[in-house]
Amino acid sequence: MTMKAAAAAVMAVCAASAAHAAGFMLTEQSAGALGRAYAGVGVDGTDLSGVYYNPATMTLHPGTQIQAGFVAVGLDLAYEGDNGHTENGQYNTQAIPHGYISHQLNDSMWIGLAMTVPFGMGTEYDDNWDVAKNGISAEVLTFDFNPNVAWKVSDKLSIGAGMSIQYAAADLKMKEDVTSLTGGTPLTVDGEIDADSWAWGFNLGLMWSPLENLRFGLSYRSKVSHHADGDFTLDNPWTKDSSGADIPVPPAMLPNFSALLGTTDGKASLSTPAWAMATAAWDVNDLLSLYATFRWTDWSSFDELNIEYSSAIGDRTKKIVNQWQDTYLVSVGADLRFTNWWTFRAGIGYETSPIDDPRYRTAIIPDADRWWFALGSSFQATKSMQIDVSAAWLHGTGERDLYAENGSNEKVGRFDKLDAYLFGVQLVYKF
Repeated sequence: MTMKAAAAAVMAVCAASAAHAAGFMLTEQSAGALGRAYAGVGVDGTDLSGVYYNPATMTLHPGTQIQAGFVAVGLDLAYEGDNGHTENGQYNTQAIPHGYISHQLNDSMWIGLAMTVPFGMGTEYDDNWDVAKNGISAEVLTFDFNPNVAWKVSDKLSIGAGMSIQYAAADLKMKEDVTSLTGGTPLTVDGEIDADSWAWGFNLGLMWSPLENLRFGLSYRSKVSHHADGDFTLDNPWTKDSSGADIPVPPAMLPNFSALLGTTDGKASLSTPAWAMATAAWDVNDLLSLYATFRWTDWSSFDELNIEYSSAIGDRTKKIVNQWQDTYLVSVGADLRFTNWWTFRAGIGYETSPIDDPRYRTAIIPDADRWWFALGSSFQATKSMQIDVSAAWLHGTGERDLYAENGSNEKVGRFDKLDAYLFGVQLVYKF
């Protein structure tokens, strides 16, 4: 992730997060595997997404093959405050693209390239909603370029490795109370950080096939540490009138706060978490294949975020405490090959939330445990061309309370819905 991503996540933890994967991680790097909730992804061998999930599985794909597609994500983050106010953090539907290339060099060596968006989020609320201190908007995107190599050690064992070159950009906005800097005059402002960065990491994979129709995979992706630079802006100042009601700062008072307002340099540091995954695929017969996935993500390393910015009154640092915990995804699925040109698939999964203490849930990342329910199909359009279509519903469940601000004991409302609706399409071509 980058400063933008770091910033957006920075502010996102200062104010929020994502809802279609635990934290702001995007599982959706294959439109085909989406149809079985990512059970058996990579070792299934039905598309090239293993270049990202487990590079050792490239040895399942002879010759030269390419894949391109996307997964569109729509959110429903229905919120109701204890005071009766309602909001929805739904953002414009976002498409998560992916692309893969795999090339067999000889009988034992493969090279490949994965181009993905592994982390991101997009949420947006009204600028002056009741809990604006908990987040107004966030947009985070990361682009990962991941060259890989795989070695077929034997008919039963393959290993793979790669390097991730990652760019991240983010924009996050939230209300900020700066009364402590005004000598006692109540003042809130919109704080927005906009930044980006480049960083790198690595990935490893292993595939073991004890039987011709049975495959197991283990894979690992390292954390990626971003140190981002960008702009930090404070504007739109509000104060309180004699009755205590919030009002825009009168023009005559603006010069009193000029030292606090404007755009300055901003910095943030953030690491996207490491994860490890175990997968299995069993081709029961010509009709049926069964799949399973277990993934661990090191979100407990996402302990806090620090944003640094300069102003006329000196350099300042904002610390955002996350107190997140590690998360787990478990999914199972199946493929049914009804004909030599049509395959139907389905899957179900359960993923835990990184939020350990609900007082640290933010409006931009209102995470919760979630169920995955997925369906999909593959169509063999020609001998060389395969088209995959899938859809999934992610349903947030369990505790979903929202507190006034980061670490506060004041409960202000609850998310009635934390759901995501996914639709994916991709094309696989074999040369």
